[in-house]
Amino acid sequence: MTGCTVTCRAEGPRTVISLAGDLYLPTVQQAEREIRAARREHGEHLVFDLAPLAFLDSSGLSLLLRFYLAAEGRGGSAALAGPVSERVARVLQITNIDQRLTIHPSLRAALDARPAHPPSQDARAADPP
Repeated sequence: MTGCTVTCRAEGPRTVISLAGDLYLPTVQQAEREIRAARREHGEHLVFDLAPLAFLDSSGLSLLLRFYLAAEGRGGSAALAGPVSERVARVLQITNIDQRLTIHPSLRAALDARPAHPPSQDARAADPP
């Protein structure tokens, strides 16, 4: 397994968080720190780009869900974007997450979709999830 590279950028009112490599127990803490920093800098309207993600275990899935729920709980929004790898898709299917959350077919589709809570002027996070 490899590490997880987290790349964050603002895309209009949204924060795109691209996850590449393997998001699993040894990489979750560092990924969490980087995602927290992105939320503080860019706000609570998150789009997780899972296309470059090769592997996801239960700790990685838990991290994604915590940020997803925290964003929505703070008046923000969250979206998952694919296409996801076969290994990641399998985890999402086994846990039934693919039936509970919308996984957009591409980053562009996720950015074009209307968020559940439209972005406000400044939905910035003060506290981590």
